[in-house]
Amino acid sequence: MLPPFRPLSSCLDLQGAFAQLSREGFASCSLDETLRQLTATTARMLNIERVGLWGLSARRTTLECIDLYELSGDRHSRGMTLRAARYPEYFRALTRGEPIVADDAMKHPSTQEFTDDYLLMNGISAVINSPIHVNGELQGVLCIERVGPHSAWTSVQRLFAHAIASLVSLALLQSQLVLMEEELRDANHLRRALFTGARDAILISDASTGHVLDANPQAEKLFGRQLQQLLGVLQSELHSTGDTLDVRELCKLLVNTGRTEAFLGEVINGDGKLIPVEVTGQVVELAQGRRIVQGIFRPLDPAAADA
Repeated sequence: MLPPFRPLSSCLDLQGAFAQLSREGFASCSLDETLRQLTATTARMLNIERVGLWGLSARRTTLECIDLYELSGDRHSRGMTLRAARYPEYFRALTRGEPIVADDAMKHPSTQEFTDDYLLMNGISAVINSPIHVNGELQGVLCIERVGPHSAWTSVQRLFAHAIASLVSLALLQSQLVLMEEELRDANHLRRALFTGARDAILISDASTGHVLDANPQAEKLFGRQLQQLLGVLQSELHSTGDTLDVRELCKLLVNTGRTEAFLGEVINGDGKLIPVEVTGQVVELAQGRRIVQGIFRPLDPAAADA
């Protein structure tokens, strides 16, 4: 529940209201609830009957109402669609990215197209439409709509509309970041599940040093060592003395060829036993140019590896 606000009448009121909104924040709310609170708060503070948020389609051909708040009925609604083909001048003005401030919406060149089937139907006399951008891209518009008699919009009202549009942009950006974090977390969980559940032994090594950075359970089984005993070991030490594998040389080969390489070798398990394996190596480039080598080890005689 948002705290009560008094209607704005001065720049001092504007500063105080915006500071209170920013301080209260909406972190604990869903995106839908945050947007509903912002439309309702804007209507109460500006004493405006209708405040709506509209989302712009990817092709910029339609606007869809995300939330419309009507002050007199304390009512939210959504779902109405406006098409660029029907209101071309408005869409052209909107995509220029500048606020549309109309003291007489039926005569303003950017909004007069709405006269018959929107303005008159809803008794709207004046509007402020503030574009909403996220990461520099136009995402929608905040529509403040005066119903009934109207005098010119004040500078305080215009500034507050811009401030609320900025808060909407911030809410959308935060929502995008949360979704990205969730997707990344899910992807990491999936990769980890595939890594640990793989039937083959897998070692992850630093391409520049050859030290083991990670190993899956099958690698622990193949080499007869626990994960902590494998971490930091030079991968070349896990191969027989006659095996010429050097992870650093392998990395150079993989980078130069740009493909996955497979070869035969022998590894030493914890009991000193030599196990013939087929090794498949692949270089993976991480952030800031760091490279790792993923080595997949498949025993040529599985029974021997299990013995």
